[in-house]
Amino acid sequence: MTNEVHERDKTSITTPSDTEIRIERMFDAPRQLVWDAYHDPELIPEWLGPRELATRVEQFDLRAGGSYRFIHTAPDGSEFVFFGDFHEIVEPEYVVRTFGWEGMPGKQSVERADFDELEHGRTRIVIVSTFESKEDRDGMIESGMEHGLNESFERLDDLLARRTKS
Repeated sequence: MTNEVHERDKTSITTPSDTEIRIERMFDAPRQLVWDAYHDPELIPEWLGPRELATRVEQFDLRAGGSYRFIHTAPDGSEFVFFGDFHEIVEPEYVVRTFGWEGMPGKQSVERADFDELEHGRTRIVIVSTFESKEDRDGMIESGMEHGLNESFERLDDLLARRTKS
C-alpha cells in the first residue's frame, strides 16, 4: 500500500492510525450522480471490483438495518464475497456500514463514506474504515485491496462520464 495520491486515478490511501484506513477520491460528477451510482444495485456491477472479475449483487437493502452482499467471480470460477450491514444513511451526504470479506472471516470493519459536493460539479468521497486491531487493518491492506479499489474507482469514473453525457 502506498501513502500517496496517484495522479492517474486521483486516489489517496492512508493509514491515519493503527486501526484505520482512509481513502479519498475525487470524481468529475455531481454528488447526487456519484451517490446514485454508488448505491444503485443495478449500476454496482458496472463498476465495483477489478475488471477481470464479474460482479453480482446478491442483496442490497439501503436502509438503516438493511444489508448487502456482493459476489465477484473470477474467470476460473473462484468467488470473492463481500457483505455487511447499513447502520446510518443520510442521502446524499454519508453512509455508515460494516464491511466484511469472506476471505477474512470474523474481521469486519466499520466504514463511513462521506460524499462531499465540490465546486464545478465535482464530488469527493472520503471513506474511513475502522478495524478492531492493527492486525485486521494490515490484513486488509495485504489482501490486495488497493488494486481492487483503484480499478473500481477507474470503472466508476467511466460510468459517471457515460451518465454525465446522457
